[in-house]
Amino acid sequence: MRLGRPPRGFTIIEMLVVLVVLGVLATLGFARLQSSKDKATIASMNSDLRAVAEEQEAFYFDHRFYSPTTDSLNPNYTIGNLVTIHEATASGWSGSVSNPKVTRVCYVVVGNAAAVGSAVNDGVISCS
Repeated sequence: MRLGRPPRGFTIIEMLVVLVVLGVLATLGFARLQSSKDKATIASMNSDLRAVAEEQEAFYFDHRFYSPTTDSLNPNYTIGNLVTIHEATASGWSGSVSNPKVTRVCYVVVGNAAAVGSAVNDGVISCS
């Protein structure tokens, strides 16, 4: 047998502590989710730039110069990615890909084309 007041439930302080803990956990989870989404978008940008490089090499094999536009190339770009050819000659090309969802841009330079963005090594994709 119990003496005194019967239990009436949780106090306001206990409820507030639980809400604060849940809020902190939700914030951490959202930040981690956003980081994963950004990494996936950058991976798709790298993939699209590799596809452009392959298409440029096929175009060069047929025409003996690199294509100055993406219209004559045939890669399937990821929706939202914007691919730009900055320079294309018979001796090299440079290009970039961006996406409005992320602040980073990926660059590549091949052959004797002028360096663009953070790409300085021939054929190496660089994102900054």
